[in-house]
Amino acid sequence: MRRVKFMMLLPIGTLLALVTPVAAAHATTGTAAAAQPAAFTCYPNTPSAFTVSNSTLVNNQTTTTIADGTPIPGGFVAQSDPPNFPSKTTGSDVASLTNETTGHTIIHNEGGTSWFTFDPAPKLPGALATGTFVSTGSTSELFGPKSLAALEAAGIHEPAVVLVNGLLVMHFAVDQDGPFVTSFSLNGTQQDGCALLAGS
Repeated sequence: MRRVKFMMLLPIGTLLALVTPVAAAHATTGTAAAAQPAAFTCYPNTPSAFTVSNSTLVNNQTTTTIADGTPIPGGFVAQSDPPNFPSKTTGSDVASLTNETTGHTIIHNEGGTSWFTFDPAPKLPGALATGTFVSTGSTSELFGPKSLAALEAAGIHEPAVVLVNGLLVMHFAVDQDGPFVTSFSLNGTQQDGCALLAGS
């Protein structure tokens, strides 16, 4: 299996158009980071739709590979699906999210720790890989169409952009089209980033 490369919103600093987590460039070392589209659409297929772009203004994050069996918050343990190996990212970054229609920008300070772990064998038929993204602290997650559709199918309703704080757990899958989030669970607080960027 080829190495999975994806940048998640999973944090902007990271998600999974995973997890399209986590968005701008949270690149991992020797593991996968969730790949995301260059832009995201808030309120798609409505008169209120607008495109959101994101960038990392400051990146003080460090990513390291961790050993299989290492405990991860939320009751998970690190696992490998070679050549994809579990990782841990620490440090902070500053993300910028912009409503491309109005120019309205949100600056989001992100910090905490995040982990990627992989299922030893993909759990979704046809997937190249599946796994779990866990983060603590503050992150921004951006979801592309495939992630939003998968979440909706699971009965989970999230905006295309969400700012979270707390223990976040997202399961993801990677297929020929790239990574996408299949579940979203948060023990903490969240804000609707689309509403904030729309100015409401």
